[in-house]
Amino acid sequence: MKISLKWLQDYVDVTEFFQKPEELGEALTRAGLEVEEITNRAKDFNHVVVGHILEKDKHPNADKLSLCRVSTGEGVVHQIVCGAQNHKAGDRVIVALPGAVLPGNFAIKKSAVRGVDSAGMLCSLKELGLAKESEGIAILPADAPVGKPYAEYAGYDDITFELKVTPNRADCLSHYGLAREVACLYGKELKVPKAEPKVNSQSTKSEISLDVKAFDLCPRYTGRYLKGLKVGPSPEWLVKRLESVGMNSINNIVDVTNYVMMELGQPLHAFDAAFIAGKKVIVDRATKGEKFITLDGSEITLTGEELTIRDTTHPACLAGVVGGKNSGVTDSTTEVFLESAYFLPMSARKTSRTHGIDTDSAYRFSRGVDPDGALRGLNRATALILEVAGGEAFGDHHDFYPNPVKKAPVTISVQTVTDRLGYQAEEHKFVDFMKRLGCQLEQVGTGSYKILPPTFRFDLEQDMDLVEEYARLNGYEHIPESLPVFKTMPSHHDKAFMLNRTTSELMRAEGFQQAVNFAFVGSKAEKAFLGSVETLKAAGLSVSEKEIRIMNPLNEEMDVMRTSLSFGLFKNLNTNFHAGNMQGRLFEIGNSFFMKEDGGYGETSRLALALWGRASNLWNKSLDYPVVFELKAAVEVLLKSLNISAYTWVTPANKAEVPAFLHQGQYAQLLVEGKKVGFIGTLHPVLLDDNKIRVPAALAELDLDLLYKGQPRPYRIQSISKFPVVERDFAFVMPKTLKVGDVLKDIRKAAGSLLVNVDVFDLYEGEKMEAGKKSVAIRLWLQDKNATLQEAQIAETTNKVLESLKKNFDLSVR
Repeated sequence: MKISLKWLQDYVDVTEFFQKPEELGEALTRAGLEVEEITNRAKDFNHVVVGHILEKDKHPNADKLSLCRVSTGEGVVHQIVCGAQNHKAGDRVIVALPGAVLPGNFAIKKSAVRGVDSAGMLCSLKELGLAKESEGIAILPADAPVGKPYAEYAGYDDITFELKVTPNRADCLSHYGLAREVACLYGKELKVPKAEPKVNSQSTKSEISLDVKAFDLCPRYTGRYLKGLKVGPSPEWLVKRLESVGMNSINNIVDVTNYVMMELGQPLHAFDAAFIAGKKVIVDRATKGEKFITLDGSEITLTGEELTIRDTTHPACLAGVVGGKNSGVTDSTTEVFLESAYFLPMSARKTSRTHGIDTDSAYRFSRGVDPDGALRGLNRATALILEVAGGEAFGDHHDFYPNPVKKAPVTISVQTVTDRLGYQAEEHKFVDFMKRLGCQLEQVGTGSYKILPPTFRFDLEQDMDLVEEYARLNGYEHIPESLPVFKTMPSHHDKAFMLNRTTSELMRAEGFQQAVNFAFVGSKAEKAFLGSVETLKAAGLSVSEKEIRIMNPLNEEMDVMRTSLSFGLFKNLNTNFHAGNMQGRLFEIGNSFFMKEDGGYGETSRLALALWGRASNLWNKSLDYPVVFELKAAVEVLLKSLNISAYTWVTPANKAEVPAFLHQGQYAQLLVEGKKVGFIGTLHPVLLDDNKIRVPAALAELDLDLLYKGQPRPYRIQSISKFPVVERDFAFVMPKTLKVGDVLKDIRKAAGSLLVNVDVFDLYEGEKMEAGKKSVAIRLWLQDKNATLQEAQIAETTNKVLESLKKNFDLSVR
């Protein structure tokens, strides 16, 4: 919102800030009214003054140029070459002296024109950016003071502030409202605008009747009839006032309504009374489906929820938002019905947003105007219209206000202000602030007051609001800095949150990026993807056949609560691949939902992982392993971080337990301490082909509630042995159907306490191997914590391992 400093001067003395506007801007910003920009227009007219042509002669070297001697006051005379021909000796003109910079970045400096020195320029209004077209230079009135800066002479020496007003401070959306703030901040006297129009003895009510039907949306409505008006251009002072805040002049009647809105914050509307059908104004909701044409000619269809100002045949105005084309003032208007009302903010805001109409009026009504200011605005506008358009105003005005808005009094003590701000509040200063804010005070005890806030301060409802007002007006910088005193132990962090954060950090460290999807999905699409939910139950996940439906879904694609995270993560994978991401890793931590057997709702926390493609710099075609093993490795890193060692991967014997979206031969369920907690698998080739995904992909989903049981688990800290580790490598030929995991489990059991670690380091399935066989190379790490291993100990341990493998799997060293 723009504020003019010269306009503000009418209500509070701000003379000192014309030379230092930044100081006022800083004070307003500290008080909560952020000043975004300060514009001093006078700077655009630096070195531009009123001049007096003393002599005019022909240019000695050019027939179409004149040579003038121009005085700019105090005996200073300039020789200026001019190309215009509409001036003569004795004229008052506008002179741009060397140093001036005109619009278009045209710098004025001393120069020679056709061999004759010229020290300036005689200006037209176009050259100053004040008119689109000009015929010759501007000729000023004969009494224009010579030497006076043109900005000051023409009224262009104003300073404007661009304010960012927060929604709770609608009372500052006017010059008078801001003047009240300045008066509070600097202890200055506030001047109230005159609002005492001269009215005749005739009755407004006899000319235009009023019927407020939607009084729930319009608590107050005032109106007055005026006739004998002459619509025309506004006087110069009114035009310049509006232009100073970025508003264009339309005609004297409309300009007055805009002026009062910017002055008092009260929007008004002037109806051409000749077009009010039935001579009756009705305040009521719109009829659903009826058409309304705005002042700019746009046609909209009303929903029936808008508040309208109507006559007996059609809507003439969307209340608080915009007038209708059939209601505006034109050049032929001679009589008007002037409206000033209070509409509920919710009503104006809803109408404005529904139809995308953003006006200065809607901006103010949406935030709230002063219900007690409606009549004041009507009277002020009436007086100004009579001043600029003549005519006469009728008495007996309308003022529908059956239930006056009343604020509840707030009781507060100065000690409360002191306690909350941390420094001693001064009682006389507190009382002064409250009075200047427009509050009514009643002392109810020593240092205690009952305060009735004014109706224009919607934000003052409790004692803490008044504490904030004292802090704001006195200056936040007075609040001392101090650390809070901790009298109790801080509350513990939520365990699930901390575990989820740890899991999230770990997954990102493994190269996964986090996905966040809606908990709403489309029931048909999710069912088609998941298939039978029994497969998810078999993996240990809590699901139900019946989904949880949303009562008021946004669309068919978001009509139920999700059963699984896998569907959403697959859609992310699909979108990323077709957007050009040929490989990637995603994870999501979120809740899934199911119906309990008793009919209630349940939800569980899940972790889902998706991986597709291969990093080209790591891919080796000779190691053609499924990408699901990369996913398996990431899950095992998570298990290790949770200090879970008792886990195993199980491939179900019954293929009916494998979800429809996963590869039956590359699927496993995760058992943690004997209990299933989720699944992992390669995405089904048919699914990938149907979605035109040309790279391998894998998916996993785990129940975090089950994984987190007993967390955090304590770590057993062991000192590092100073004795060396001994490695022994063995290669075994075994059937391809034999699980290497079972072999490693048997080795751990047979080796006993000397085994530090065991792992696979090579796999061979080439032409030299027997059909159906594979060669697996396994490395054992052995160590004695208390002494250096002896050869006999090593031989004893390895023999036990080999004997156990021979007995249980019929394996021999290759």
